[in-house]
Amino acid sequence: MRKWILRFYLTIRKPRNFLKIVFTFIGASLSLHWLRGYDSDWGSTNLILSIDATIASTVMLMVQEEGAEMQARMLQTLVELAQTQRDMLADHITVLKALREGDERILQALTEGEDNGPGK
Repeated sequence: MRKWILRFYLTIRKPRNFLKIVFTFIGASLSLHWLRGYDSDWGSTNLILSIDATIASTVMLMVQEEGAEMQARMLQTLVELAQTQRDMLADHITVLKALREGDERILQALTEGEDNGPGK
């Protein structure tokens, strides 16, 4: 439920949607103020806009914290992948060294065989 409310609020708070809502609210407040004398000291309008700003800053901070947590998890995963790849490459180096030593022994045996061959 919390995620749904957060997503709904963030959808409303998209710049284009939010501007439409704020302009509508301000236009309605101005119209009611001039036509009916509603909120003569602008206290209610100011309070509503202040409450919205407080909620928005809290929600944005919460979203930023969740993003930072996700980024930390991603970084940890990347470090683990790099360590795994390092270990794998170390194993490959060991295998390649063993193959090289085997090839050098074979090459040495073949070159000795040519030096001591039937024609000599």
